[in-house]
Amino acid sequence: MFDRRKAKGIAKTRLGVHYWIYAAACFIATFFGVEYTFSMESLNGWLNNTPSYVTQIQEGRMPIEAIAPFRHSAFDVFGEIVNGNAEKGQKMSDEILKNNKESNDVIFEKIELGRKEGVFATIANAVSSGSPFITAYIGLKSTFGSDSIAMAMFIIIAIIIIFVIWALVINTYRAVYRRIFLEGYLYSRVQIKTFVHFIRVRKYFKASLTMLVMIGLKILWTLTIAGGIIKHFAYFLTPYIVAENPDISPMTAITLSKDIMYGHKMECFKLWLSFIGWYLLELLTLGISGMVYSNAYREAVFTEYYVYLRMAAKEKGIKNAELLNDDYLYKKAEEDDLAAIYSDYGRSKEKPDKPLPGNKVWRFFANVFGVVPVYSQTEEEYFRYNLKKSKDILYRKIVSGDMYPGRLNPIPEKHKYSKLEYLNYRRHYSICSLIMLFFMFSFIGWAWEVIFHLVSEGRFVNRGMLHGPIIPIYGSGGTMALVFLNKLRHRPVICFVTSMVICGIMEYITGALVEHFTGQRWWDYSGYFLNINGLVCAEGLLVFGIGCMVTVYLAAPLTDNLLRKIRLRYLLPICTVSMLIFTADIIYSHFVPNGGEGINDFKSLHTICDNNKPTGR
Repeated sequence: MFDRRKAKGIAKTRLGVHYWIYAAACFIATFFGVEYTFSMESLNGWLNNTPSYVTQIQEGRMPIEAIAPFRHSAFDVFGEIVNGNAEKGQKMSDEILKNNKESNDVIFEKIELGRKEGVFATIANAVSSGSPFITAYIGLKSTFGSDSIAMAMFIIIAIIIIFVIWALVINTYRAVYRRIFLEGYLYSRVQIKTFVHFIRVRKYFKASLTMLVMIGLKILWTLTIAGGIIKHFAYFLTPYIVAENPDISPMTAITLSKDIMYGHKMECFKLWLSFIGWYLLELLTLGISGMVYSNAYREAVFTEYYVYLRMAAKEKGIKNAELLNDDYLYKKAEEDDLAAIYSDYGRSKEKPDKPLPGNKVWRFFANVFGVVPVYSQTEEEYFRYNLKKSKDILYRKIVSGDMYPGRLNPIPEKHKYSKLEYLNYRRHYSICSLIMLFFMFSFIGWAWEVIFHLVSEGRFVNRGMLHGPIIPIYGSGGTMALVFLNKLRHRPVICFVTSMVICGIMEYITGALVEHFTGQRWWDYSGYFLNINGLVCAEGLLVFGIGCMVTVYLAAPLTDNLLRKIRLRYLLPICTVSMLIFTADIIYSHFVPNGGEGINDFKSLHTICDNNKPTGR
């Protein structure tokens, strides 16, 4: 018999080990309305009970002009098109778009939630104004030449798109996030790539079909008096079955769930009812307690329940129970089996740390910043030693049972190419390599700015403060990411956040100093979403963060592999000449500034101050 108290104790322990990934998986399910909707409904219920704009206007607490940007929404535009009032929908969309661009909310005095410029603003304005609906309708009308046909096609296509997104993404996620909990049942580490497990085993569409059939049957059973409730518990295990074996046919998975749950439906209901206290706490905390803890806790308990029922089904010999064949989710593999399937990896015997080459000073720089003076035979041996050692560490984690051995999955995953291993980000960079990477990133940044301006404005402009084809802030950001984030490379999430912070501070200080000493602002993010004083914005920081991740984990290792093949007697003169030209450009540009435009319009400080005067908001 299932021991609820014992299962809940074990679930709390597992939740403590996997809290962040468990909580994240459940939060996604809550946010998109996949599961645990009670948490979101509690929060929405509180928000809906707050005084509305109409109420505040009627009571004289808010002028009617204050809600101009919120009078209509994209759904109103969609409704007008469906009702045959496309012209009215077009005017409504234009009004929303205009109001969005004119509104520029300010929080904390200097931080603006702009909606005028940038990719974020473009996407947000397009979605909120419903302009994609208008564009789609106009395209259909021009294609078919008939309002009635265009209207019918518009409705059909909209329904199909909504249904496909729901079926392939939202509904399938019911099984996706359960895979996270199943891998966390036995192993102390669940990898982020588990979220795309169905894709890695190339069974995503089959899993989606099974989940779709299950929901369809549930909907049909709700038309009966008690069938909806009974079948809810009869099909309760289907997402877990799909999570374990997504290759099972839809009706087989559903029937297997029904057979396993035979005689356990009331037991499952009582288990669900035992969380009533947590539901009350969610109600009192407006759903917050569920999002941060109880949702993940409940799912961990139900995972224990699935494992218990799975074991019982195999013991009873229930038909098709043998299809639940991912046994290494519940038991650790033998070391010999792991050694055979991971033959290209190192062995579990731990190797000692190889001492860093060079003297004490250079060992410090190599250890802290990942910088060495030059590449040498000793450094190359050190690099290859650590490459092999990193594979040994991964192998030991698998052997010790810390993580699920993906290669032993009944549905084999596609192995990565071994050449990618040489993109190992845990490496040292020589001074010459960093110099060349600086110029490469600076040129890429310059090219990006020029091409972007060429496309948007239709003319070529030499962007940046220098006359040469480089923008040093891009090169500085890239090399700083390599040097100062050396100790964080093994933690990508922290590396991503830290890179945004460093680049943001650097961009803000640089912009402020240039403006202070030259009286000119070289870039201005006013109107961009979440900008600070026009010098940095959320969109720019996100681009910097993504750029740093690409730099640290892909671009820099790939380029460094090529630079390592160039002999020092050739690479050193190239670096020297490049630095001399760069220095000369800086000196020349100080006395003869670049006549083109900078990162934004070349404005004087006086003009900027006039344009940024308070508007009475």
